[in-house]
Amino acid sequence: MRKRISASALLLGGLLGVAGCVPQDTGLPPGSTQLGAPAAPAASAVREAAAPAPQRVAAAPATQGGESFVVRKVRQLAGEADALAKVIDGLEKANAELRDGARQRAESYHGRVAAIEARLKIGTTRANPRLRAQWNVAQSMLAALDRDVGAWDVLRTRAAEADSRAAFLNDSVLNAFELSGAVEEDHLQLHAIGDRAAHMSVTVTRLLDEVAAASERQGRLVTAERRELALLAEAIDAGSLEDGVASGAYSARAVEDRPLAVVRFDDPNVAFEEALSAAVQQVLDRRPGTTFEVVGVSPGGSMAAAADYADKVHRSLRRMGVAASRLRIATRADSDLNVEEVRLYVR
Repeated sequence: MRKRISASALLLGGLLGVAGCVPQDTGLPPGSTQLGAPAAPAASAVREAAAPAPQRVAAAPATQGGESFVVRKVRQLAGEADALAKVIDGLEKANAELRDGARQRAESYHGRVAAIEARLKIGTTRANPRLRAQWNVAQSMLAALDRDVGAWDVLRTRAAEADSRAAFLNDSVLNAFELSGAVEEDHLQLHAIGDRAAHMSVTVTRLLDEVAAASERQGRLVTAERRELALLAEAIDAGSLEDGVASGAYSARAVEDRPLAVVRFDDPNVAFEEALSAAVQQVLDRRPGTTFEVVGVSPGGSMAAAADYADKVHRSLRRMGVAASRLRIATRADSDLNVEEVRLYVR
């Protein structure tokens, strides 16, 4: 009895399973699809619906070869700083060479003039051809000193151009700090380049001052010595330095041998302006149109220090209000001295 019930149950379960597999009646012919029925959502649509909304992202700086614009700008400014440093180094070397050369040429010139003067002091024949030949050499030397003035003027122009480049480089560095996309290392390099630009600007400014002072000093020296050579030629024609002086020629060696003031430079920082100002003012009170001659005197050898001290006194007189047109400047040697001095003569 139990076996028959079990077999009936199995048969009934199988019939029910078959019935569950028969499609339900949709009222449509077999093989038809119901229109308007909701379709299953596509997988891509599901993924799009699940994706988060896009976020706004800042644009990355333009790159080229893996480098940002800021990196390329920093490298460009560093290259400009290197190039400018080479230019300034060349200018400093050119100035040193010109200064040393001008000093040597000035010493040779003064030595030649001193030899002519020494011969004239003991007397010689009128228009001595040997002295005339030496005078011609001295004139050529003076022309070389005059060319040094032109060379310094060219150097001053080049230094001014370098100064403009240094200022432009400094401005470019400041503008580079405003670029976006930089990192800390970029700004550190910009600071270093800016420091170099500032240092180079100071160097060029100092160089400009040196070159301008040297050019002006050399120009005054050439002007004074050109006048002296003309007078010396008259002394050669007379055959005697004393005859030349007595006739009014060669006044640069002072008809009035007694100077108004003497400044001895046994100390480079000797204070002389107060006493010099008082002496000059007394003269100007009596003779407002007085001309002064500033003579730097060297004990021998190099005339550079004497020329520098004479220039120092000359600048002091200009600050006192003495017009440049009423000032002369010259140098000479005096073996009786042991230190440089500057003598101020009234003309």
